[in-house]
Amino acid sequence: MNTLSAIDHIYGFDDGDTLIPGMAIVWVNGETDQGFQQYYNPSTGKVVATDFTKHPALVYPKPYSTKRGEVVVPEEAGQQFYIGNVTDEGGILQDGKVKEIWKDYFELATVTANGKTFPALKIKGNLADKYKSDKTIYYQSSYRDMKVICSQPLPIMASAGDSFKVLVNCVGADGSGDNVLSNDNDWVQFTANLQRAGINVDGAQYQWQRNESGVWKDMTTIANMQEVNGQTLKLYNAGVEGSELFRCLAKYNSQTYVGTAEATDIHDPFYIDIGRSIPTQGVNVGQTVTYNPKVYERSTGELSTGWTFIFSFTDNDGNTVTDVTEKTLTYDNITKHNGIAVRIEARKS
Repeated sequence: MNTLSAIDHIYGFDDGDTLIPGMAIVWVNGETDQGFQQYYNPSTGKVVATDFTKHPALVYPKPYSTKRGEVVVPEEAGQQFYIGNVTDEGGILQDGKVKEIWKDYFELATVTANGKTFPALKIKGNLADKYKSDKTIYYQSSYRDMKVICSQPLPIMASAGDSFKVLVNCVGADGSGDNVLSNDNDWVQFTANLQRAGINVDGAQYQWQRNESGVWKDMTTIANMQEVNGQTLKLYNAGVEGSELFRCLAKYNSQTYVGTAEATDIHDPFYIDIGRSIPTQGVNVGQTVTYNPKVYERSTGELSTGWTFIFSFTDNDGNTVTDVTEKTLTYDNITKHNGIAVRIEARKS
């Protein structure tokens, strides 16, 4: 039996919000134990973690074309990075350079991933010194006359003694933070760290799981497919079919915390066109999103027939969502779960 899978993340939004596939993050010094988040001491206002002056990060846009089967590079002309909002006020660049007011926090850079060079924003200053609430980094440009807006949330919060979170970082064979398996990226590795208020916790026990038709199953090492070693999961081309969901369970003091990850393999000779009824992943008030998936041959672009499609749904923590179907993905149902990951599996006997 041939099996393919694809994943779509959908969100509810009100008019004026822009929610399009996020950016990728790579750490300048190759860290795997730092989170793209900042905690500060509410008494002193000083950063507790992550200190971007010691651990600078590169954020770069990663638009992915399913039909083309590759990550594409936005056009440099007219590109802009923003913080907080996509307005002139939030713009970081002016005449292609970082504005003077932002030079202590940002600088322009590039990231090479999957054999392509992407524009990147290096974050080198602590934004928690300036802001005390969450911000979002946006990138805007175009690709083949289509507007491209990517976003990456940057949580900024007061340090709390019992605030636990499983941080999952990704690194690829090509040295980037790319989670797409390709001819230039033969493996991807995820590393999970349980953190308390941004600080790594010692003594946690880790278990990686794969989502198979909506059911989470424990993973063990399988030669040439996947390597499971405590808090790390290394995936090879043969270990991923299309796009798949993974999660890591971290057990500590009789409590279990969850971090999720996603990997995509673009070597497959077939791919799924998910056939989403709306052009973006943002579902507006009053809308219902539907899917009409089809399978195509990647080399010829021709329709492949005889496939059966199976849908499953999870929330942002990887928990199975059972109160929706592919026919009831309304704005209200999506926002109730704070966003839903739609997994489409195609099977052919």
